[in-house]
Amino acid sequence: MPNASSQSRSFARKQQAANDFAARWKGRGYEKGDTSSFWLELLRDVVGMEDVTTNVRFEQRTTAGGFIDVVVPDAKTFIEQKSLGIDLDKADLRQGKAVTPFQQAREYANSLPNSQRPDYIVVSNFSDFRIHDLNKLNPEVDYLAFSLSELSDQLHLLDFLVDPQRARAIREEKASMDAGVLIGSLYRMLREQFHDPDAPENQHSLNVLCVRLVFCLFAEDAGVFPKDAFFSYLHGAPAHLVRGMLKDLFRTLNTPPAERDPYLDERLRVFPYVNGGLFAQEEEVPPFTQDILDALLFDVSQNTNWAEISPTIFGGVFESTLNPETRASGGMHYTSPANIHKVIDPLFMDTLTAELESILTEEGVSENRRRTKLSRFHDKIAGLTFFDPACGSGNFLTETYVSLRRMENKVISELSKGQTSLGFEDLTPLKINLDQFFGIEINDFAVSVAQTALWIAKLQANIEAQTIVTHDIQDLPLVDAPSIRRGNALTLDWNSVLPAERCNYIIGNPPFLGARNQSKEQKEDLIQAFPAGTKNVGNIDYVAGWYIKAAGYMADHPTRAAFVSTNSICQGEQVANIWHPILQMGFHIDFAHNTFRWANESADQAHVFCVIVGFSRQADEVRLFHYAHPDAEPKLQHPSRLNPYLVDAPDALVWSRSKPLCDVPRIGIGNKPIDGGNYLFTDAEKEEFIQLEPLAEKYFKPWLGSIEFLQGKSRWVLWLGDAQPQELAKMPHAMERVRAVKEFRESSRSATTRKIADRPRRFHVENMPSGNSILIPKVSSERRRYIPIGFVGPETLCSDLVFLIPNATLYHFGILQSQFHNAWMRRVAGRLKSDYRYSGGVVYNNFVWPKPCKDSESEISRCAQAVLDARAQYSGITLAHMYDPSNDFLYPELVDAHRTLDTAVEEAFELESNGDEQEIVNHLFNLYSVKVGAI
Repeated sequence: MPNASSQSRSFARKQQAANDFAARWKGRGYEKGDTSSFWLELLRDVVGMEDVTTNVRFEQRTTAGGFIDVVVPDAKTFIEQKSLGIDLDKADLRQGKAVTPFQQAREYANSLPNSQRPDYIVVSNFSDFRIHDLNKLNPEVDYLAFSLSELSDQLHLLDFLVDPQRARAIREEKASMDAGVLIGSLYRMLREQFHDPDAPENQHSLNVLCVRLVFCLFAEDAGVFPKDAFFSYLHGAPAHLVRGMLKDLFRTLNTPPAERDPYLDERLRVFPYVNGGLFAQEEEVPPFTQDILDALLFDVSQNTNWAEISPTIFGGVFESTLNPETRASGGMHYTSPANIHKVIDPLFMDTLTAELESILTEEGVSENRRRTKLSRFHDKIAGLTFFDPACGSGNFLTETYVSLRRMENKVISELSKGQTSLGFEDLTPLKINLDQFFGIEINDFAVSVAQTALWIAKLQANIEAQTIVTHDIQDLPLVDAPSIRRGNALTLDWNSVLPAERCNYIIGNPPFLGARNQSKEQKEDLIQAFPAGTKNVGNIDYVAGWYIKAAGYMADHPTRAAFVSTNSICQGEQVANIWHPILQMGFHIDFAHNTFRWANESADQAHVFCVIVGFSRQADEVRLFHYAHPDAEPKLQHPSRLNPYLVDAPDALVWSRSKPLCDVPRIGIGNKPIDGGNYLFTDAEKEEFIQLEPLAEKYFKPWLGSIEFLQGKSRWVLWLGDAQPQELAKMPHAMERVRAVKEFRESSRSATTRKIADRPRRFHVENMPSGNSILIPKVSSERRRYIPIGFVGPETLCSDLVFLIPNATLYHFGILQSQFHNAWMRRVAGRLKSDYRYSGGVVYNNFVWPKPCKDSESEISRCAQAVLDARAQYSGITLAHMYDPSNDFLYPELVDAHRTLDTAVEEAFELESNGDEQEIVNHLFNLYSVKVGAI
């Protein structure tokens, strides 16, 4: 929720926009020529309406033969615009009757069906505004008024024009979620009626039944079926007859009227022929009880307005509620329309909207020429094809269809301006069809849900279009259908669903499965999807398979793609493995959203850190939607390019390398005992052992791993590798440990471990530098701004859960502890869950160090020591506590020391970023690309 300060800034910006608008329009305004520009600017730039182009209609024809100057459908508002200087109280002769501007608009409203009538009428003459609320007793004289010069002070009076957009979205979300709960409850009741509910054939039949019931419930409430037809058909019937009655109904819905039984029950005869395949197959219907019938009729049917659901939302809710593969996760999930638009808007909707607005606002163009351009644009959007190869419940396809239909409404509305006839009396002017939409989905139930959601979206869109098209739109039978293929998208030939030369856009949200969570079959899918010879396919996330499949499918065709993915696709160790073959094929990134928190709106709020990547082989303006942090609002940037790390730098990939790029000390891991825990001790265990074996005391050394280092835990290791045999002979308890290690290794399934069983006093990996070393934990919390690192002496042995850099200096410590190195680490390091997983081969060895002068190096060393000194002030406090960002206020000296160190390192890199991490990463990648070369 925005705080008071941000709200104040937002209001100030709106007031300034209102003042600028009033200054531009002062003293001008012609009804016929300026209405569109005036209201487009006011609603978009001042009021803050989203997508004004498709949400507002101009000169909408009425059945009474007149035209409404401006219609804002979501706000249920008509606007009657007059030229500058026209008296808003003066009555002019209109169709043989003297009416004021308000009376003229109200007569237009009264000529419409109730569902299309407005709640508000606004009249204006460019200098004065009047807002008439039709719910008042006498709205003609009881109105709100203000002038153009007062706009900035009275701006709140126009809030009602945009609030309904938000209210509608909230209402649709609630209706969809409530409907999902009810269907889930009905589903569970019906499931218990099967003899074997877990049998695949019964599960399938139940899923199909629920899909069919949802369609019938929607069709009844939306007016596609006769009023209350479904409810009336079942109401009053004995529960034991409902099973047969539903089977009869489904057969009827699948039968054209000419082929129906002439003696068909009158209650069935009223139902239309649906077609589309939804009712084509005979499926089992379980017996109904009276409780189930009552739940269906009264809870699910009568108490829910199914016409208000959002098919985009409900499809996801429906599928996650009933699909056994997703139901186990708990809670209902759906991808919000707002998140879907983060994909489809930059991929195509923004471009199409801009093109339409350009046609509508182009100056000096004849009306015939404008109409020709609009018709061509209409044909263009009706010829586009959209493909989601991981479509699930179809929400990306559904929201795309809904968006295009709203755009089509705008086109038809504009084409109808000033026309007594559209020329479509016998044909519908609608051209957007479901057969423009294609998908692949592995789950058969999700396929059914996707198809049904799209059908419902079409029927809803027809209702909206009915306000523009003056003759009836035929809803049924369904003559077009989306092509949703059931199959494994990583093994299926996408051309068999939609030939690549016909595909314009690929969209979707492929499954998020990390390399460690994939089945053997899924790993095989990835191996088949990637070209032979691709490195480390076994360590690639499952979503990457859709990227490489899309690239191979698009090939030389002018197709564009955009996917939602876990952010591992663009950061960490697997980026090079994934993107190298894609870049080799000539693809590049057109736009991206860098890391943000993707919330699948659900009861349990499963949040994932995501990116969105749009890519193609076409020339395009590069755009980055940058998030300062995962929960921030995005800021649109226009970098010169985006490499696979979503950095404005050449396409240089970070591969693991065995030694550093620069002249710095080598890095290695600590010790790896493989001892079955026999050589490791807590403080108490060590003391107890020494009491039994006093001679062993000198062989104990402090032991540090990531946890011990960060959380201050004390552990010890019994290091007997250097002990002489005659000394060991005097320590029977120590020898017991040695024999236990030997037996542990001998019994191992690992051949490598068994091979070292004959030297049980030694570690599998030994790294014991003779001097001081820098210690870097392998894993550190992703919440930390800096991975805490430190120095360790030869008296301490370290585990393989840390990295060691022997012979490192304070200067090396300063660079590695700085924001620069941590920013690089955040972009290229792997992850353990969400925590940073440092890597010597990828992070350290590929980091490009600065070339500072001697004074700069000395300053960095001084600042590095200041960081160590600041830590030392807080005796007894763990590094984990000190470096928790929530605790910064407790350690001001440490925060200041880091800030000073960052400034010194920034100067060494000759960059003025003021701590802007995005600039730092861009700079480091440019240095890296110079060092290693780009693809």
